Amino acid sequence: MAGEILVSGRFLLKERLGRGSMAEVFRAVDLAGGREVAVKIAADPSPKHRERIANEAGILAGLDHPSVISFIAEGTVPPRGPLSGRPYIVEELAFGPSLADVSRGPLRSPHDVAGWAGALYDSLGYLHGKGVVHRDIKPGNLMLSGLRRSPVRIVDFGIAAAAGAAPEPGMSSGTVHYMSPEQASGGTAQPAWDVYALGLVLLELLTGARAYTGTAVESLVARTLRSPVIPAGLGPGWGALLRAVTAMSSAERPSAGEAAVMARKLAGSPVR
Repeated sequence: MAGEILVSGRFLLKERLGRGSMAEVFRAVDLAGGREVAVKIAADPSPKHRERIANEAGILAGLDHPSVISFIAEGTVPPRGPLSGRPYIVEELAFGPSLADVSRGPLRSPHDVAGWAGALYDSLGYLHGKGVVHRDIKPGNLMLSGLRRSPVRIVDFGIAAAAGAAPEPGMSSGTVHYMSPEQASGGTAQPAWDVYALGLVLLELLTGARAYTGTAVESLVARTLRSPVIPAGLGPGWGALLRAVTAMSSAERPSAGEAAVMARKLAGSPVR
């Protein structure tokens, strides 16, 4: 618990919402207007963490899409207390659960999943058009928003990078169970990585199980040998979308925008 800590002169930290190896996320109240926000605070004040937070803030500040979490402010936690000196980002708070939470519950309807898929692929198309690759699309980084302008949000741009960026020494690049075959083998960041990863997330939501099980190594090896199994019971529309976005060759995958069109057809939404 952060206690009575005020950042940016207006955001009062409340309870911690989550903790990872690189950062902690707190709910906070904006004293200027009363709305709730999320404050992501680096795990420590080291130069490495400062650089990562600054990179994430720079990327988020340049984005404006209803399915991408909104940037509000950045700074450093004031002196005194256990969080003193750590860099932070203030972001929009997504009010719903993550798709990781959803995946652990009862299966949601294919119509619901198609709606999420359309919004998420549309937002990935927007990111890729800005030259940004998220590199860590997974259920835990996709949040139901509870807001009308978009049912879902992409969060956590901590390892996002410019398309074509080379891997950084000692820096994690994605989550093993959702990496594309080529992301797992290294190389420069490509939009097709995000397209593939979201395909595995959708398949997990529709079936209740990860496409590639086992240890991290077993999972990585399996996807270099075969495409994920797409159950016939999902129907021809879902089969076509999931086979396309999880093609083993990145050259055979549709763009995120093309995948968004396919998903909207499944959801019965207007195709833009």
